[in-house]
Amino acid sequence: MRGYTITRDKFMSPGEVRTLLTTCESRAIVDIAKGRQTWVKRHMLVHLAVHSGLRVSEIAALNVGDLHINGKATCLIVQHGKGDRRREVYLDKELVRHLREFIKTKETAWGEPVDESAPLFLGQKGEHYTTTALQLSFKKAIREAKLPERYSIHSSRHTYATILLSKTNNLRFVQKQLGHASLNMTSLYADVLPEANQTLADAILG
Repeated sequence: MRGYTITRDKFMSPGEVRTLLTTCESRAIVDIAKGRQTWVKRHMLVHLAVHSGLRVSEIAALNVGDLHINGKATCLIVQHGKGDRRREVYLDKELVRHLREFIKTKETAWGEPVDESAPLFLGQKGEHYTTTALQLSFKKAIREAKLPERYSIHSSRHTYATILLSKTNNLRFVQKQLGHASLNMTSLYADVLPEANQTLADAILG
């Protein structure tokens, strides 16, 4: 981590995230009507990436059984994160709704298995999508949304962290969501949010 910095060119703005998700959703609607899977899966991938902060390897490894989305507290389990650490990642209600809908589509429309050991993103050979395939799919979404080419699927992780920190001002929660070994890495995101720092300074007036 020594010498590593997080700069504004490494993450998307909330407006860019909305553009990306809206583009994916509109293309997915067309694909559903035509019986295609490509953009339906891509929309799920992009939504999961920008609303969970998972590493691409963690997304690729997800099984349906890792999702706990039918109870009051909704989360997913990363079984083998960086350093082989296991963690729970809590999910917002819109992402949960989309995941439920996606799993239903996998089962009823595509005939894919949805048992606990089934991959969330099932490739053509009946195996998990590779990290490379997910990275390429995300890049296609970026191009379709006409966003800067510098954005990659890892940009979603930075994006999630900066937006979550700006909204919660809770470094410990962001650390746990991202699976950082220490707060030192997580604290780097605070340095790219001067508007949040101003809000904290102004808090003394209220």
